[in-house]
Amino acid sequence: MSEANAKTVQSGKPTVQFSWTMAALLSFPMAFLYVGYVMGFADFRLMTYRNPAVILFTLLYILLVSQGAERSERKASPESQVWAGCLLLTAASLCFYQPVSFLALWQILALHLEAVYWTLCRTQCLIHNQTSGSFLLEFVWGGLVGPMRRMLLRIHVLSTAVRDYLAHRSGQKLSPGLIGLSLFLAGGIGMLAWSLLSGADPFFAEVAAAAGTILFSGVSPQIMLTLILSLPVGAWLFGLAGGCLASTKPLFSQSQWKTSMARIQVLPAFTTALVLSVLCLIYILFFAVEAFVYLRLLISGAITVTVACQYAVQGFWQLCGIVILNLSVLAALRSTSEVPLLTSKRLHAAAKLFCLCTLAFVLLAGVKLGIYAFVFGLTLRRILAVWALSVLSAATLLAFLGLFRSVPAARWTVLYSITSFTLLCCVPLENWIPLL
Repeated sequence: MSEANAKTVQSGKPTVQFSWTMAALLSFPMAFLYVGYVMGFADFRLMTYRNPAVILFTLLYILLVSQGAERSERKASPESQVWAGCLLLTAASLCFYQPVSFLALWQILALHLEAVYWTLCRTQCLIHNQTSGSFLLEFVWGGLVGPMRRMLLRIHVLSTAVRDYLAHRSGQKLSPGLIGLSLFLAGGIGMLAWSLLSGADPFFAEVAAAAGTILFSGVSPQIMLTLILSLPVGAWLFGLAGGCLASTKPLFSQSQWKTSMARIQVLPAFTTALVLSVLCLIYILFFAVEAFVYLRLLISGAITVTVACQYAVQGFWQLCGIVILNLSVLAALRSTSEVPLLTSKRLHAAAKLFCLCTLAFVLLAGVKLGIYAFVFGLTLRRILAVWALSVLSAATLLAFLGLFRSVPAARWTVLYSITSFTLLCCVPLENWIPLL
């Protein structure tokens, strides 16, 4: 991964090389900026993310990765621009609008998720070249596995650059280990000689003390600790961005992904039908009991504000859990069923009934949340609950439409959830809620 092996762009313009050495060197100040000022470690405001350094770091990161991708002949897709816009908006909302509640934690998590996925999208490292059902696998790989596997990539790049430079200057090929040993010996012996000479002559000791004061006068223990902590952060950043730029193909090719998905389609049609049928029967029984109980209360006039509030409070998050369970079961069955759900009439009908039950649960959860918000008013948590319910509604509707036509349900669900949350965080909810 030396300068000689760097890719060039031939476009009628002067040849431009992608400098791995420069990219590795730039990762050091980028990591220091992130640890010291974005996280606020340099002035004891750890995990604040509430200063212009957030926007500065985000802009620099987008610029540097984009330059590397352009010089590696990887053009930006419209979807990568959507992720970049969400990333910048999240950084701006953290900087200018500063929530004091748990919403800030979710914004910080969203900032990192968007940064990782934008990097994968911009460097064309996604399996399907766009957001898809492999989102979770790609995010885990891009955010954890890939950078951890490439933690030593920056050391490799810099040691290779030093080796090539010394080989060019001396005409000898030196190994990185020999170079490191040479630097260690020269530095250790030089420090020993410096110490001995300082003790031998008081005038030299004064010069040495003055030189040390000049060199380390502006370096406080806090800055030194920030510098030390920025080393693994910089290695992670370069492992993510540099590793994606160094990769010539995604984690899996589309053909490999299709082959892997075909291999797991081993679930018999009987098992698929049984799972869907049992769940549908349970859900139909649940709605029948609900309708009977509350219709009887309505006829008898026993429904009061207190009863309505108890009904609204009880079981909202359990209903959301049921919706998530149903979507997970449907996705798992579509991926593992030996007989595709769309080809078998019985399985298709069972899947449609299953989706309709899921939609009914979404509507029931919406009714509960609406009643509770109408009686007790809106709060930040209830607004976030509305957003979460809207994501579940979109996912359920897209899954239902996917039973009739080819719809990229996972892709549109992920894009809707991340863009809607980003826009929601740009609104000063904590200031507006008392006015609603």
